[in-house]
Amino acid sequence: MRTRIAVAVALLGLAASSQAFAQWSTHTEDDIFSGGKKAMLWGDISQTQSVAFDCDSESLTLALLQKEKWSETRTSTSWNLLMKVDKGEIHRFKAVSLKRNDIYIQYVTVEKDEILKLLADLRNAKTPILLGLQSDEFDSKWSGTVSPTGSTRETDKFLEACNLK
Repeated sequence: MRTRIAVAVALLGLAASSQAFAQWSTHTEDDIFSGGKKAMLWGDISQTQSVAFDCDSESLTLALLQKEKWSETRTSTSWNLLMKVDKGEIHRFKAVSLKRNDIYIQYVTVEKDEILKLLADLRNAKTPILLGLQSDEFDSKWSGTVSPTGSTRETDKFLEACNLK
């Protein structure tokens, strides 16, 4: 009996610790306008950056989020957003920079078909996901990674909430 209790406690501890280290999370809530759901799936890149997928009954977006205030004099600009999962293809998106809220700016795309292909790859991710952001206008490049930890479970939650399964 003690052995069973010890095993149960150990398994609960492992489950809790793997949740704490998960790099991907999903937030789902009811959508008052459609009667369905809206959801956000995000992966942590760093303390100041994340990648986020958002959906509601009418849209699906992908954004690179940067913790930074949007200057009132700043204008939206065009960017290339790149993501690669494992040894798969590089998913290429045309993105625009915009204010997301008072804390974050975003480089966002609405290319639904390519976002869906990326989500299919993300559910099976085994190695760090590569991200890139590039501007020809500013001759600027940035790259980063996000861990695959939790991507399968959280992508499944997101796809179900968004009715994309």
